[in-house]
Amino acid sequence: MSGNRTPTTRTSPAIAGVWALFLAFAFLQVGNGLQRILLPIRGESEGIGAGAMGMVMAFHFGGYLLGAKVITRALRAVGHIRVFAALASTASTAVLVNAVLVTPLSWSIVYLVGGLCNAGVFVVLESWLNDRASNETRGKILGLYMMVMMGGTAGGQWLINVGAPEGFELFVLSSVLISLAVIPVTLSASSTPPMTTSETMPVREVYRTVPSAVIGLFFCSFVQSAATSMGAVYGIESGMSTAKVATFTSVAVIGAVVLQVPLGSLSDRYHRSAVIAIVATVSCVLAALGTVVPASGNLILLLNFAFGAFVFPLYGQFVALANDWIPPEKRLAAASAIVMVSGVGAVFSPMALAIAMEAFGPKGYYATLSAVLAALVVYLLVRIRMRAPMPVERQSKFQPILARSGEMAHSVSRWVRHPLDEWLARHGRRHVEGGDGS
Repeated sequence: MSGNRTPTTRTSPAIAGVWALFLAFAFLQVGNGLQRILLPIRGESEGIGAGAMGMVMAFHFGGYLLGAKVITRALRAVGHIRVFAALASTASTAVLVNAVLVTPLSWSIVYLVGGLCNAGVFVVLESWLNDRASNETRGKILGLYMMVMMGGTAGGQWLINVGAPEGFELFVLSSVLISLAVIPVTLSASSTPPMTTSETMPVREVYRTVPSAVIGLFFCSFVQSAATSMGAVYGIESGMSTAKVATFTSVAVIGAVVLQVPLGSLSDRYHRSAVIAIVATVSCVLAALGTVVPASGNLILLLNFAFGAFVFPLYGQFVALANDWIPPEKRLAAASAIVMVSGVGAVFSPMALAIAMEAFGPKGYYATLSAVLAALVVYLLVRIRMRAPMPVERQSKFQPILARSGEMAHSVSRWVRHPLDEWLARHGRRHVEGGDGS
């Protein structure tokens, strides 16, 4: 099938056409989810402290930034399938190297490579899915994509309970899961997608257009990165058992699933900036409570569930806020700037959390997150007073996406307000004016 195929109008056949990509993504997320919690637990048993683990995690997110920049050159040279196979195999090998060389420096270097590989395979999968989706099925495919992303991560973290972190078995299991992702992609009958556009919108231009979104994306990515990378370190430093650490990190992801859509719908129905400020305020209060709730009981699990439920939807809300002000024809170009800002926030987060936990102990985890969210709330309140919000009827539609989501997620904003226009554009028809008042 070619890139000019007739769009599939029914969701079920569309899902069936990309089942191999979802299966590969599931293997990747489970394997990566296991590795994300395995390294801090293994590091604790080897005497690697919170500061060193913060450096390791920062290098990992640095790999994401680097991968997002360089991977398109490889795609142009050898194509999507070969790039995917090479990157997944390299990521799988990196997991095994981490089992053999157990030092902060070696883990940082190898995890940098792993981050680059993960960014690359996400680019391949998301551009492939984006090409295979039609206007009628894109939302359902995106929803399933997010379910696989969060469900796979949570499931991988639970796998920490099936073996001993001090041995090789869990590293091998993570490596095997990542390697299995190569099979459905290389055997899939789906066509390779066309090369994505290289057009970009600089961060400074996005900032001039909607500064609240850029600052908000940085801060919320900082907090979300901490929850996914340093949450396990907090649990370990607090004396939690391995099983409880897995539960602690997983419940935050599960909470994200629960409130993503409800909070996003509220931001569609009311002034988005006000809803974001309220959600950020609740998140700040929950983080502050985390500094006084004892980690020895189960109340901390409930608190982290609620914290994840409010914090993780912020990213999608800030993306929607950006799309409220960015012209529709520039939104896809702005996606790279959005991902870049998110990646920078993610890189700084583990290092800042590590310093705080080294200085103040485990309580430094929630204290830092509370301080960052407080700064975000103050900034949002100031901006609300400086600039009138976008009228509700002209706001773009919220989409449940997470930090560092790529083209598949961010391109949704192109068609969600003007689906007929985009369909006609793809078929060489003249532009038809929409009736949304924008």
